Amino acid sequence: MTTLFPAFSAAAHRYADSIAIRDDGRDISYADLHMLGRRAGRALMALGIEKGDRVAVWAVNHADWVVAGLGIQAAGAVLVLIGTRLKGAEAAAILRRSGCKAIFMDESVAGYDLPDALASEDIPTLKHKIAFGSGWQTFMAKSDAIDDSALDARIASVTPEDIADIIFTSGTTGQPKGVPMTHAQSLVACQQQQRCVTNFQAGETFAVFYPFAHNAGYRAGWQAGLLNGVRIIPVRNYDPVSILDLIERERVAVLPMVPTLFQAILDDPSLKQRDLSCLRYVGTGAATIPVQLITRMRSELGAQLVTTGYGLTEAGGSVSNTRPGDSDEVVATTTGLPLDNLEVRILDAEQRDVAQGEPGEIAVRGFQVMAGYYQDPDATAKAFTNDGFLLTGDVGLFTPEGHLRITDRIKDMYLCGGFNCYPAEIEGVLRENDAVADIAVVGVPDARLGEVGRAFIVRKPGTDIGEAGLIAWARERMANYKVPRSVVVLDALPLNATGKVNKIELRGWS
Repeated sequence: MTTLFPAFSAAAHRYADSIAIRDDGRDISYADLHMLGRRAGRALMALGIEKGDRVAVWAVNHADWVVAGLGIQAAGAVLVLIGTRLKGAEAAAILRRSGCKAIFMDESVAGYDLPDALASEDIPTLKHKIAFGSGWQTFMAKSDAIDDSALDARIASVTPEDIADIIFTSGTTGQPKGVPMTHAQSLVACQQQQRCVTNFQAGETFAVFYPFAHNAGYRAGWQAGLLNGVRIIPVRNYDPVSILDLIERERVAVLPMVPTLFQAILDDPSLKQRDLSCLRYVGTGAATIPVQLITRMRSELGAQLVTTGYGLTEAGGSVSNTRPGDSDEVVATTTGLPLDNLEVRILDAEQRDVAQGEPGEIAVRGFQVMAGYYQDPDATAKAFTNDGFLLTGDVGLFTPEGHLRITDRIKDMYLCGGFNCYPAEIEGVLRENDAVADIAVVGVPDARLGEVGRAFIVRKPGTDIGEAGLIAWARERMANYKVPRSVVVLDALPLNATGKVNKIELRGWS
C-alpha cells in the first residue's frame, strides 16, 4: 500500500489536464495542484519541518487549504485539523496537546482575527505561523531553497503506518482528544467511501459544504474526491439561493449536506424554476431525518441516489451507510448497512451481545478504526472492549434486514447543526464566569438545528446574571454551536441518589 501524497500524485498524473479545484473563479488543474502541493512541501522543509512534526490548518474551505494539506503530507508531517468555529483558546489547546510546530491560518473568519486570537497564547512548540493571504506567497517562495530530490526522498521515507492526520474531538471530561489516522487507514477510509457511498465519476463536480476540518469535508471530502478525478468546489456560503445558484452554474453532481441545508433549498420559492438535472448523488446524516424530507430530496431534487449514514471520527468518519435501492423509509429511519471492512456489534452494559432487534451500545472494529487517542492511554483504555471493539457511546439496534438504527446516546453529547457538543466541556467554560455557582447543560430539541444547548445555572449570592448576559459572555469564549441558546436560573440543581446532577430530570423540564 502507498501513502497519501503518492496516491494523489498518481491521480494527478491520470487526470493532469482536468480541473481539480474551482474556487471563486480560480481554476487549478490536477497537474498544477500537484506542483503547488510539492512547492508547499518543499517550503515546509525549508522552515525546518521534519517527518512526523505536527502542522495545523485553521481556515475556512478554500483552495490554498488543500495546497497546504497536500504540502504537509508531502513533507511527511502530520496534518492537525482545527475548525474555524473554535476560539483562540480552544485552538491553542489543540496546538499544545498535539505539539504543533507550525500553523496555517486565515487572517480573519467572520470578523474574528485568527492570528490576533493566538497572539497572547503560550504554545511552546509553535515556531511558525503562516497566514493565508498576506503570508502565503512569502511562504511558498521558501520552496526555492529545497531541491526536488530532497522532497522526493522525504516522500519516499513516509510509510503507510505513519500517522497522516489528527482530528481532535472533545471528550466528556472537557479535554480535547486527538484521533490519529495512519496513511493506510486514511486511504482505506477513502476507498470505502468511494465503494460503498459516493462512487465518484471522474470529471464530475463535487461541492464540499462540510468544513475541511471535519471528517466529512476532509477525508470523505476533498481527499477522497481528488483521488478519483472529480472537480472540487470549496463552499463557504450557505444560504439557499447561493446553493441553488451554485448547483445550476457549476452543474454539481455530488452534494452531501446536513439536513437543515436540504430543507432550506427545498423550501426556497425559486426551486421549481431551477435546473437540477445535474445532481447524481445527495447525501446527508448527523440528525434525525423525517421520511418526508428524504422523499422530497428524491422527488424534487431529482438525484439518482439519496443516502444517509452514521460515523464518528474515531472510525475514520464512517461506520454505516444506506445503499442504492433503499426505500425512503430505510434512508430516513436507519443509517444503512455497516461498511464492508467493519464489524459492528450491539452490546449491553456488561459488553455482551444483545438479542437481535434489541437496543444497546454500538461497538465497531476494523482497519479504519483508530488504534487509540493521541498520547492519551487512559482515554484509550476506556474506549475499547477487551477484544478491541471501539465503544461509540451511541445506542442503536439492527433491523431484521441488517440496517443500523440509532436510537439514543449513552453519553450526554448532543448534535447542534451536525456538530458534536459535549456538556462537560461547555460547563467547564461557563463555570469560569464569576456569577455561576453551579451549572448543568443538556441538549433540547430545535426545529432548525436538531438540538441546541440549554444551561441550568445556580447563581452566586449577590450576582444577577441572566440569560442574555451569560449567552453573550459565552459567545466570546467558545464556538457558536457550543453556546447554549437558553438559560434557566435555579435555586439548586436536582440531584440523584448518588449526589450527581439528575440530567434526566432536567431534560424533562425542557
